Amino acid sequence: MTRKIVTAPDLTPPVGPFAQGVWAGDLLYASGQVGQDPVTGAMVTGGIEAETRQAFENLRRVLAAAGLGFEHVIKTHVFLVDISDFAAMNAIYGGIFAAPFPARTTVEVAKLALGARVEIDFVARRT
Repeated sequence: MTRKIVTAPDLTPPVGPFAQGVWAGDLLYASGQVGQDPVTGAMVTGGIEAETRQAFENLRRVLAAAGLGFEHVIKTHVFLVDISDFAAMNAIYGGIFAAPFPARTTVEVAKLALGARVEIDFVARRT
């Protein structure tokens, strides 16, 4: 299967050997995004809410670069440094997606890159 790389031109380039997104057939796999400001490269301030909003904005840019929107997302993974942030993250998440909602896994992790409190990735399908 041929893979096609997706790069959002208005995002900070990855700091490691990975792509922002990869098409595999009709599926788009997005690498995890944190609350990194694409202009400054720094993490946004304002806690879990600000970081979650920015992570979704960064994911929106990956989707847009692939010609898709959040309605194409079929699976998400959410990584939280503190599971007590779940309700705040979930409130923002619920404003991003509409029914039928994508499948989701949410886990608490010890640490995330750049000192992030949340990281989100997804799988989307071209319809």
